[in-house]
Amino acid sequence: MELKLAYFRRIGILLLTLAVLSACDELDSEVRLLPPAYQNVDGDALQAIFAERSGVELTVATSATRMSALDALTNDVADLALVENSASFTPGVRAVLPVYQSVLHVIARKDFKPRDTSQPLKGATIYIADNSGAGHKVLEVVAKRQGLAPDQLIFVDSPDSGDVDFILYFGPINPDDPAWYRPGYELVSLEKRLNPQSEFDRDGVGYIIPKMHAAIIPALTYDIPGNEEPIVTVAANTLLVARSNVPVRLIYELTKTLIEQKPRFTAIAPHLFGDINESFDPLELSFPLHAGTRFYLHRDEPGLLERYAETINLLVYVVFLLLSAGVAFVRWRSHRKKDRIDTFYVRALGIQEQANGENTQELLAQLSALEQEAFQSLIDEKLSANESFRIFTDLVTRVRAGL
Repeated sequence: MELKLAYFRRIGILLLTLAVLSACDELDSEVRLLPPAYQNVDGDALQAIFAERSGVELTVATSATRMSALDALTNDVADLALVENSASFTPGVRAVLPVYQSVLHVIARKDFKPRDTSQPLKGATIYIADNSGAGHKVLEVVAKRQGLAPDQLIFVDSPDSGDVDFILYFGPINPDDPAWYRPGYELVSLEKRLNPQSEFDRDGVGYIIPKMHAAIIPALTYDIPGNEEPIVTVAANTLLVARSNVPVRLIYELTKTLIEQKPRFTAIAPHLFGDINESFDPLELSFPLHAGTRFYLHRDEPGLLERYAETINLLVYVVFLLLSAGVAFVRWRSHRKKDRIDTFYVRALGIQEQANGENTQELLAQLSALEQEAFQSLIDEKLSANESFRIFTDLVTRVRAGL
């Protein structure tokens, strides 16, 4: 009865453990995403694909308002975010996938006139969309080349807060929805005649900011003033990144869904998902790959047994040889011990043949010495306590009785 109770108790504990793990698994399926600014995408349609194919529930990280993507991740108010590949490595952040190319869009007030043509940013009011790290880096480098200190740049938190001179937006080229544009502004090319360092802004920035390169927005891409001509600018790949402690299973399913369902995502937002692929070079990324992505990308590689099949075969062959050699050694040693016991047989029979009735005591002493020598050899493992040794002891007993 007690055994049955113990059995059912163990079954109950097992079921309870499985239920708890399942509940935890459901709770862990929610992932907080900090979406890019000025991207009017049908979030319900995107979530429907993830829910159908992966069970991952994407929610908006509402508490990360006005925070940079990296700050949102490191402060644990978001699990996923989009970051330009030009960003510096940040502990605790891992790359998931490159998703699209972010291009720098600069718009300036049409009536803006710099106080000093050699320092056009001096005294200018600037808004950087989405608090982009790449935007800040570009401005920092350009301002330094103009001889300006960082505190000489004036930043605002909203494009609609008073008279903003410049609006910088790093994002994909999307002519259908330029939500970052404001009336009264025009797109500005880095090769603008009034730019005193146009060649550096076009080609030199990439040498100072890794992973950033020159780019061109073709003429008439946007129905925006200034784009009547090609716009020379800079660009960088944008990465989907995650906190390193987001569960591996979730990132695996997320990566799998993004890659395998790319046509469906592209139909919803081609400018955001058109560049997704699994043939990218992880060494070109500013962040290490998340373990979940790495497991998905290596899913078709040979398993452990397949990778080391030849080595395993060699080890099996060596083990077989060692076993064969061991068996042969045991047999040789056993045969050697058999040969030694045979010499004791011969010596005992020799003592028996020497008996003539007058040397009995001397022969009994020899027989006792022979018996003692045999037992000492047995102790020293020079003989085996097997049937051959029993035959020897019987022989000694018979010879002694005859004497």
